[in-house]
Amino acid sequence: MVYRILSIFSLSIVFCSALSAQNLIVNSGFENFTHCPVNITSMDMLVDNVSLPTSSSGDYFNQCSNEDFGVPTNFKGSQVAAEGSAYIGLYFYALNDYREYVQLNTARTLREKHPYKISFQVSLAENSKLALKTMSIILVNKKVKVPNSSVLTHSRLDLQENVQFQEVQLKADNSMAETEGWITLSAEFDAKGFENHILLGNFENNGNTQILNQDNVSVSGDFSYYYVDNFMLEELPRVNYEKDKIYVMEQNPFEPKGYELDEKALASVQKIFKYLKENAEVQMKITGHADNIGTSEYNKFISSLRARAVALHLKKLGIDDDRIVWEGVGDTKPLRNGKIKSSNFEDGRVEFVMTKFDDQ
Repeated sequence: MVYRILSIFSLSIVFCSALSAQNLIVNSGFENFTHCPVNITSMDMLVDNVSLPTSSSGDYFNQCSNEDFGVPTNFKGSQVAAEGSAYIGLYFYALNDYREYVQLNTARTLREKHPYKISFQVSLAENSKLALKTMSIILVNKKVKVPNSSVLTHSRLDLQENVQFQEVQLKADNSMAETEGWITLSAEFDAKGFENHILLGNFENNGNTQILNQDNVSVSGDFSYYYVDNFMLEELPRVNYEKDKIYVMEQNPFEPKGYELDEKALASVQKIFKYLKENAEVQMKITGHADNIGTSEYNKFISSLRARAVALHLKKLGIDDDRIVWEGVGDTKPLRNGKIKSSNFEDGRVEFVMTKFDDQ
């Protein structure tokens, strides 16, 4: 017998408030500048609302300049701007742990426990021999300025008086070895309530930096230099679930087995976890469903595995067992029963309900 692998989830979410996307990065595309770059000049002397957290300096490129510091052609290669007419360039890896960093201002201090999304675009300069596997940002509570041009590590930040910080790892939508176009790096994070500046650079020394194609032997003079453009920082709406209301998780595919959570489903479960963590008075019931392609026994089995996958991941994240109930009901409750009206959902799905937690 051939069984069709079903897909999940469509997560219906009620938000506390509707927020229009507002970019909280000041001068996010480096378009506002005081002087056109014509030679090697400290970047913070040229670009508005940009500062340098160390004594090293990155480069500013603009269409108004000559070929050395122009756009698209400059002394590091050739690249059109991701948006507008300007971008910056930084050494993320170089001999003797030399690093360059940029420090950007936020329009306001970020709100504690509120979710945010940050993104920006990078392109590896053509004459770079090395490409990084990962990048991150560090958010701080005030403008940082430390001496020399070596790596800005956590230990160095710890030594700065009254500096609070958190590091956020970023995900790339393509290989960071891309030189022809731009790739987008992004991350979602919860603010701690002190963040008003953002540092970008490589916060690891050469020995700890993850390099693409590490098997290829590099020489001491090899470096990694990236163009950077088009920052975006926006506050996301906080997730809220009404009690005793049925929610259907986002209709995204499972992994090939048909019941293992894929990356998007895991992101949805992470939002549910955050809500449960912040609302100790709530418990959750998870119900797995299947369509009627297979036998009743198989459908019951696969629907149970789907509900169990969500429950186990929530428990792994730290939700107590007694706050989660799960079951699989097979194909006994199709969506077309009239209780949930949507032509976009298949019967194979995972539903959940938030109820008042009774710990008796």
